[in-house]
Amino acid sequence: MSNNILIFRTDRIGDLIYTCPSVLTIKDNLIKSNITLVCSNKNYEYAKNLNIFDEIIVFPTRNFLSKIKFINVLRKRYFDYIFVFDGKERSIITSILIKSKYKVSLSSKIKFYYKIFNINFFKDYNNKNLYETFQEMLTYCKINTKISNYDFINKKVDNKFSSNILIRDYVHIHLDEKWINSLYIKTYTDINPSYRSFVDFIETLNKEKNLLITTGIKSFDLIEKLKNNYFLKKNEQIFYKNNSKHSIYMIYKPTFEDLESLLRNAKFLISCHGALTHASNCFKIRKIDILEKGRKDFYIKYTSYLNNYCLIYRSNFDLLKKDIYKELLPFD
Repeated sequence: MSNNILIFRTDRIGDLIYTCPSVLTIKDNLIKSNITLVCSNKNYEYAKNLNIFDEIIVFPTRNFLSKIKFINVLRKRYFDYIFVFDGKERSIITSILIKSKYKVSLSSKIKFYYKIFNINFFKDYNNKNLYETFQEMLTYCKINTKISNYDFINKKVDNKFSSNILIRDYVHIHLDEKWINSLYIKTYTDINPSYRSFVDFIETLNKEKNLLITTGIKSFDLIEKLKNNYFLKKNEQIFYKNNSKHSIYMIYKPTFEDLESLLRNAKFLISCHGALTHASNCFKIRKIDILEKGRKDFYIKYTSYLNNYCLIYRSNFDLLKKDIYKELLPFD
């Protein structure tokens, strides 16, 4: 007899990555488990490539009728365990209509009417390591093993994208839209590196280290200038510059699986906090994580478990790069 498990994670790739150690701990402890993931369009493709879940369903967002149909399909099934790890209202409402022996949910706010639901809620606190709360959710379900498997990506099949570049032990700079607050959260401190300042920065680092720059899914002016004015073009995705001792590569719009492959050969990661931060923790990489200072309490719950970790706060790039030098250069 298998244990049927339903998991809700209807948000982003980083949230799914953060949750996978808990999912794998559940899977290790419940014999003959069959795990169904309810995910979002944003993390569906990544979830498929993990080979952790037996079934993956995208939560419908288009219209009310599609949601009713989705809920009716799940209502016809019985689950031994339901874990609402995303804490979303849509996931909570859906789960109350599905039969299950154990139902647990994360929630940032325990609303008064939740008392009528047959769900055990666990408060999502700032300043508290979220894995501690996930552990409490598992314990309530009589899964008493400590959450582990934090290196799960290291056990995935490598898509070998990193074989396209000729350097190893590099500093990996993830230059995505989070560096530009007009493309990200407009109330955050703007880093906004100029072309000249960024080139000075990478050339200073390149005197001692190989560098790898990766972009996000959005391009912007700095990236286009680097492509057109600074690097030589190998193909539509890979750009490079060879200097006397060390090289710099730039990878334009890699997939997340490409990024994972590149992380396997990195020595340092410099990035604004996101999915890549958590993925890098599966490898022995020193992380320089760029956060908004006013949100430092919020990020504690996501970063407390990270190894080889250093945070610096967002600031104008000319100031920020000095903080990066300070953290990076002692490790020559």
